[in-house]
Amino acid sequence: MTVTTALAPGVNFMRISTDHAKVRAILGLVWIVPSAALLIGSLILWRDLIWLPIALAALLAFIISMTAIKVRAVYYTGYHETDEELLVCRGIMFRQLDVVPYGRMQEVKVEDGPLQRRYGLATITMETASTTADAEIPGVPREEADRLRRRLTELGTTLMEGL
Repeated sequence: MTVTTALAPGVNFMRISTDHAKVRAILGLVWIVPSAALLIGSLILWRDLIWLPIALAALLAFIISMTAIKVRAVYYTGYHETDEELLVCRGIMFRQLDVVPYGRMQEVKVEDGPLQRRYGLATITMETASTTADAEIPGVPREEADRLRRRLTELGTTLMEGL
C-alpha cells in the first residue's frame, strides 16, 4: 500500500504497517480505562459535585479523540527511498515531510517494545549531523526495518566519505 501527499507530488510513499494502528489503540487504552474508572467512581461517590463528573467526562472524551486521531494517522505515515535521501511523510490535517540526506546520517537505530514485538514491528530512528533533519518511522515490519537500517548505514557511510 502507498501514501501520497501534496508535499511531494508524484512520489508514492511506502505505508507503514497497519498493525501499528492496533499498537496505538492498545496504548490509548492505557489512558482510557483508568480515566473511565475515575469518571465512574466520581459519579458514584460525588453525586453533588456536578462539575467534577463533567470535567472528567471531558477528559475522557479528549483522550478517546486523541487516541482515534493517533490510530488514524497510521494510514497517513510512510517513507520513500531516493538515490540521495530518505523522505518520511506523516500527519492527517497538518502534513509533515522530513527529508533525511543519506550523507548527513550519523546513527540509525531500530527499536521495538513489547507490543511492537507482538505484532512483528519496529521503529527506525535516524539521527543526522543536523538536529532539524532527524526522523523516525514507527510501525515498520521488523524484517523491513533491519533491511532499511543496513541500507541506510551503507549509504550513509558511502556518501559521508565525500564530505
